[in-house]
Amino acid sequence: MKKIKMDKRKIIALCKASLWGVCILLFPVFTGVLSAILSLATIETLFFQSIFMFASLVIPLIFVLRGKWKWEEIGFKKYDADCSKRVYHFLPLIAVLIPVAVQGFYFKSEIYVCGNLLLYLAVGIAEEIYFRGIIPNCLGKAFSTKGVIWLSAIIFGAGHIAAVFTAGSGWEIFLTVFNAFLFGWLTMEMVLISKNIVPAILLHFFFDFETKIVAMNGSALLTAECVRGVIVFAAAVWLAVVIRINRRSIFYWKFFR
Repeated sequence: MKKIKMDKRKIIALCKASLWGVCILLFPVFTGVLSAILSLATIETLFFQSIFMFASLVIPLIFVLRGKWKWEEIGFKKYDADCSKRVYHFLPLIAVLIPVAVQGFYFKSEIYVCGNLLLYLAVGIAEEIYFRGIIPNCLGKAFSTKGVIWLSAIIFGAGHIAAVFTAGSGWEIFLTVFNAFLFGWLTMEMVLISKNIVPAILLHFFFDFETKIVAMNGSALLTAECVRGVIVFAAAVWLAVVIRINRRSIFYWKFFR
């Protein structure tokens, strides 16, 4: 009976987490479809999508302001000096940004850069609040910390299956989804170590933004994405080692409870 009850808790937690994942993904899908229907130009689409991604933050904000959730439940913990000192573990993550930037950057126009900057700032904030704040909080009610890390990464990766609408080949779709899974794993570890989603938001923003302004394209960009995936994997393993070494002060601290 106890096992059945526990399984039911896990199923409910997983369903809630998945629904929140669908919720945040509806915003970019909706704006993409609407932009196509309205035949918006590239610049107009960027700002249009930015508005809707920022609008997605209204939902968790309502829950917080109405007292249903605390700021901690969406990833914004109070300042902790000890946790802030651990941020130095994230310095090697700069290597993640190198592969796609080796050929420099292409600034199509100032307004294009500003549009991408605004959009991916909104994406970084919104997706981290949902995927590294709300969703882990749902999962943490029934799963261990390890379970939360893996399941949140899987949900994040699965969410990027929407790449099927934009990618040019099956390989590109697979690479997008798999890299998203690795990135979700990495950023979930960052949140666990720092006990805050702000470092993950910054990495997410720079990660996405640089991809849109690099001079590289075609097969060269695809190769760079593969290399970046390897680096993200290595970085995730590195942080897993950090967590294991500091297991008493980090891993067993119930961040999600």
